[in-house]
Amino acid sequence: MTALERPDGVAPTTRPSQRWLARLIDSRTNTQQSESALAAWTAYDVALFAGGLTLLHMTFYVMHPEAQLQDLLTLATVSLVLYAVAMWMARRGRQLGAALTVTIVSVVQILVGVSRLGWQSGLHLYLISTGVLVFVIFTERQAPLRWLFIGVSAVVFVVAQTLVEPLPSFPVSGSGMRFMFSINAVLTVLLVFTLAGLSHFRTSRARADAARLAARAARLANTDELTGLDNRRPIMRKLDDLGNLGGYCVAIGDIDHFKRLNDTYGHTCGDVALEQVASVLRARVRATDSVGRWGGEEFIVVLPDTKVDDARLLMERVRQAIAEAVVWCGQHDHEVTISIGVADGHKGPQWNNVVKRADDALYDAKVAGRNVVRVRPLERSLFDPFTLENPRVTRSGSGADLDAD
Repeated sequence: MTALERPDGVAPTTRPSQRWLARLIDSRTNTQQSESALAAWTAYDVALFAGGLTLLHMTFYVMHPEAQLQDLLTLATVSLVLYAVAMWMARRGRQLGAALTVTIVSVVQILVGVSRLGWQSGLHLYLISTGVLVFVIFTERQAPLRWLFIGVSAVVFVVAQTLVEPLPSFPVSGSGMRFMFSINAVLTVLLVFTLAGLSHFRTSRARADAARLAARAARLANTDELTGLDNRRPIMRKLDDLGNLGGYCVAIGDIDHFKRLNDTYGHTCGDVALEQVASVLRARVRATDSVGRWGGEEFIVVLPDTKVDDARLLMERVRQAIAEAVVWCGQHDHEVTISIGVADGHKGPQWNNVVKRADDALYDAKVAGRNVVRVRPLERSLFDPFTLENPRVTRSGSGADLDAD
C-alpha cells in the first residue's frame, strides 16, 4: 500500500492550508502563465515584503524618539500606501506599474534612509538584490528598465557606502545601529537567496516545459494522429538504416473495400476500422519490427533480420487476426480484411525498390481476390521474366480500381 492509499480505500484529502500553499507556489512558478503574469506576482510579493520591512523600520524609528526621525516615519507611511497600491496593481495584472512603483519607492526609501542614518544602518545592502530582482520583476520586453535600475542601484550603493557621512548625527547607541545593520544584512541575504532560487526554479521549469513541448512536437511529427503508429518519416529512417545491413523484409497491407466502407457508413466508421487494424498490427508483430501508416488505408511493416518466408508466415498470422476481429461502429459491426504484399531487401541504399516490390506483391494479392498474402522475393524479381514484364499497374490505373468497389 502506497503512502497515498488508505486502508478503507478512500482517497486522502488535503488540508486547506496545503491546498492554499500549493496554489500559492503554483501561481509563482507555473511557467504556463505568461511572463507578465509571473512578473506581476513577483511584484506583488516584493511589495508585500517591502511593506513588512517598512513596518519593522518604523518600529525602530519609534523606539528611538531621541533621534527625531519624524521625516523617516512620514516617508515610511507614504511608502506603505504606495506598496499597497503596487499590490493592488499586481493583482489586476498591471505588472509594469506595480514593478515601477516597488522599485522606485524602494530606492527612494533606501537613499533617504541612508542619508539620515548613515551606512551603518545597512539599508543600502538591499540594493544588492537588485541584480536578481529586476530579472524576475520585469519582462524581457522591459529589458532596458532592468539595466536602468541595475545602474541606478549601483550608483546609489556606491554613494551610500563612500560619500555619506559614516557617523549618524543623532544620538542612537552603537549597539542599536549594529542590531539594525545585522537585521538588514540577514534579510538582504535571505532576499537574494529567495529571488535567486525563484529565478532558477522558473528557468528550470521553463526548460522542462520547452523540452516537453519539443518532445511532443517531435512525436506528432513522427506519429500518425489517428492510429498512433509511426508515419512515413521514422519508417524511412528505419529503411535507411537497414539498407546498410540488408537481410530485411518489407510488408505493405491495404484494407479491402475500404472506400465502400467509408462511403456506406461514413468516415467515422472508417477511422474505427483503421484504428483496429493498427491495434492488431501493433500487437501481432515482433518487438524488433516497425509498424507505420504508409498512407490512407495502407500500412507498412519493416522486419529486420528476417527471411522472406518467415515474413510471409508472420503476415499470414496478422491477416488472419484482422479477419477474425469485428469492427464495431455504433449500432452495427463489420468484418474487415486486409491484403498484404511482402518483399525482401538486400544490402544497398535503394530500399525504395524493396518497397516497390512489396507494393507490387500487394497488387498481386488484390488480383488474387483480396484477404491473402503474396510475396515478390528478390530472386524472382531478378530472374523471372513474368515479373519483369508485368510490374504492378500504377495507382492511377487498374491498381487503384481494384478497391474502388
